[in-house]
Amino acid sequence: MPALTQYKENKGRLPLWDQELLSEKGKRLGVVRWGQGIPANHLWSPSFRCDWRALGNFGEETANNGGCIYIRADRVFTMSKSRDEEFLDVINHIEKALNAATNAGTYPPFRPGDTTDGRVKSRPPVKGPLGNELPKVISGNYAAPPDTPAGAPLWRAAKGVYKKNRAVFSGTPFSVPEDNYDLPYGGTYCRYYSKEVYQQYGYRYVQCDEYPFASTEQGALKDKIHYSILGVRETHNQAHGDALKAFYGHYRLLDYDPVNTITKVSDSPFWVEIVN
Repeated sequence: MPALTQYKENKGRLPLWDQELLSEKGKRLGVVRWGQGIPANHLWSPSFRCDWRALGNFGEETANNGGCIYIRADRVFTMSKSRDEEFLDVINHIEKALNAATNAGTYPPFRPGDTTDGRVKSRPPVKGPLGNELPKVISGNYAAPPDTPAGAPLWRAAKGVYKKNRAVFSGTPFSVPEDNYDLPYGGTYCRYYSKEVYQQYGYRYVQCDEYPFASTEQGALKDKIHYSILGVRETHNQAHGDALKAFYGHYRLLDYDPVNTITKVSDSPFWVEIVN
């Protein structure tokens, strides 16, 4: 169901899982449920959204085919350093990316004069450090104040955006003349920025992790600057991907689709949180 369901002429009955109601003129009427009659117009009325989508794709025993959610509650993907050791590489990467005091050291580097239009895919910024790296503005941090860019939510991406996010830093031959580095057959920037990780674990056993996630609207495609990538162990990256898909399924995070939502605002924001 869309985030809002039109309710015409102030009459009618809707199932429990329909939510906020609008008149034909767009006026907010409240929430109607079976047996309630006319909306009470209370702003504190519950707001639920239900769908029959198959979300998660992580096994029959935990798959979620349809469900309902209270969309005014914050949806937070919590990762624990002690509990989630199977993807600790990814947790450590995200923690560094979220922290403005440390994310100047993430890759690709952000330096003075760097712009979105100035980014050339075949020539990523030199690794450095050069001493002039700048902090990045990376959103999705539940621990940050909500009225700041860092505390702004992530949004599940629209269809097709995942591949576009990944394409910003992978799939094309590139070179870094300053370091005499060349990857003529294509690959990910992680091969350059995390070369020591690939050498430690073996090229077959390392994958390129990114934050904000490629499955969000805030991924690398957004401005090609305020994101972070790092080579991590394949097993850690895959375990984290399974956990994230499970989170999407449990909390009914649908693809970003404001065009087909009456409010023109998608109702699937979420944040990340790292705990011990």
